[in-house]
Amino acid sequence: MMIGLKKIVLSATSIVMLVALSACGGKDAQSPASASSSSSSVSTRKRTSSAHSSLATSSQTNKTTTNGTHMNLAEIKTGNYRSLLGSDWKMIGAKVNYHKGNGMEFDTSQVDGQLSIAKDKITTGTLTVTKNSIAVDGKNEVTQLRNNGKTFSVSTENDDDSNWAMTFYPVGTTSDYQVDGTSSTNRQNLITVWTSNNNYTQVFAQDTTSTSSTTAANQKNGALWNTSKDKQLDAFMTQWSQTMNQDYTKYDGVHELDISTGLLYPRHLSDVIFKGQRASIAWAPSGKGTHEYNVVAIYNHDGTEPPLPGHITYFFAFKDGTPVVLVDQSRDGTPILGETQNVKLKDGFARIAKNK
Repeated sequence: MMIGLKKIVLSATSIVMLVALSACGGKDAQSPASASSSSSSVSTRKRTSSAHSSLATSSQTNKTTTNGTHMNLAEIKTGNYRSLLGSDWKMIGAKVNYHKGNGMEFDTSQVDGQLSIAKDKITTGTLTVTKNSIAVDGKNEVTQLRNNGKTFSVSTENDDDSNWAMTFYPVGTTSDYQVDGTSSTNRQNLITVWTSNNNYTQVFAQDTTSTSSTTAANQKNGALWNTSKDKQLDAFMTQWSQTMNQDYTKYDGVHELDISTGLLYPRHLSDVIFKGQRASIAWAPSGKGTHEYNVVAIYNHDGTEPPLPGHITYFFAFKDGTPVVLVDQSRDGTPILGETQNVKLKDGFARIAKNK
């Protein structure tokens, strides 16, 4: 297995208004009671390996890098790895003990490992990591989660066999894996793959070159929206949704959002009603298009409390170059959109849209 791995928040009125806003998210948000929630059972069994016990996890932390790429640990915990997509992951070295009296060393010459990331799984050839689960050479293993509020780790729990772990390090969370030694913490998102065999750790870094190139091209073409802004909105929505106690799923640009009422977005944007008439609205990733409302991001929350079906779907769009947030909460029939009354949501989108 070792050989395979290597290759691889005054007046009473003000208080009432604030409470109303935070509790309802404006007039268009469902109550927290309707929110769907998820939790993971975490084993408390102790491990003897010092390297393994240092592995940590977090279900809430999001880090935004200087180029806008962020590692969404809240999503990663649920087995959604979309925040890791859109760029290459390359092995930058390995932490290994050569038994020369130097202890553990970070060797940047070992770069032969492979890491493949899809929306719902991560593979190395030997390991396959999905939601709270690790399979080694195709065999599912007993799994444990760990967290320290900053990083997230999934590990196997074998008593007699070798153990494995995958740990996610957002930018600025570790100083153990530095290539040039000029920074006290990691300047790239990192994923490590550890095995108890010789206490060996592969280190993979996110290559954001392609993301930066796409952003630059969009800016040159006068686009209103780009990859960097999209990542910032994603981070904002993750934090905002937590204050609402609601889980939101984002349209990834490929797989249509399946709404609890049977609608599919963005496909059914052509059917929506806005201000009493058929709306001129469509998906337009750059923010520019031939429609009155050009949608750059869609987020949906399906309710779990009666009356059902219930949902709240937000459309972040541009109208004549001005950012606007539309919302759909229709329960059946033709979807009816309106402008959101949630001030925080509108202000957040407008702020991100103005960023360079």
